[in-house]
Amino acid sequence: MHKKMMAVPEAPAAQTTRATGDASFQSQCLGEFLSRVQRVDPHPAVLDLGVLCGANIAFLGEKGCRVSVESLPSALPEPAASGPAAETASPLSPLGYPSESFSGVLAWDAISRMPVADAGQFVATLWRLLMDSGVVLAYFPGPQAMQGVSAGRYRILAEDRLIVEATPNRSVPVKTAFQNRDIYTLFTRFDVIRLSQLKSGTREVLVAKSRRPVRA
Repeated sequence: MHKKMMAVPEAPAAQTTRATGDASFQSQCLGEFLSRVQRVDPHPAVLDLGVLCGANIAFLGEKGCRVSVESLPSALPEPAASGPAAETASPLSPLGYPSESFSGVLAWDAISRMPVADAGQFVATLWRLLMDSGVVLAYFPGPQAMQGVSAGRYRILAEDRLIVEATPNRSVPVKTAFQNRDIYTLFTRFDVIRLSQLKSGTREVLVAKSRRPVRA
């Protein structure tokens, strides 16, 4: 797998908003994500897989993006589910878009909330949905972030700053603590543009759809 490695300084510690307890942090990748989707298409189509956020839609719209939102965590089965319904439930069910529909995907932390087997299939679907050189921005919480974590909402504050807002009514726990090697394996059909680690242990990852032929 081709890797474009960059020396990335450790991101500053997350800041906490006193009024809400929500954590904000400096993004190493969002600005590059926006730059790259606009190089793919002057009016890029962006798929947002997080909790619906009007502020994000407005921010991306000001950048000339056309935004589609699929709140993916709501499509995941509850951990305690069992029986035929649980066996057939799939995180891919909302993603019935034609191939090469998007210049970029904001996956946020959706991948970490899937079983490993589903995560591989999900990333393959993202590859199909992306145009050539399209990009994915994703977050992978570290082991210490896995205790009692519900699905938060990522809200864009600026091109280089995000805040994760608590959404206690969306109880979709982190299922897998991906190590760096696991992330590279997961995105084997992509070029890894940047992988940086926040003080919280969360990895911020930006990957681009590769034009390289798939190995047999």
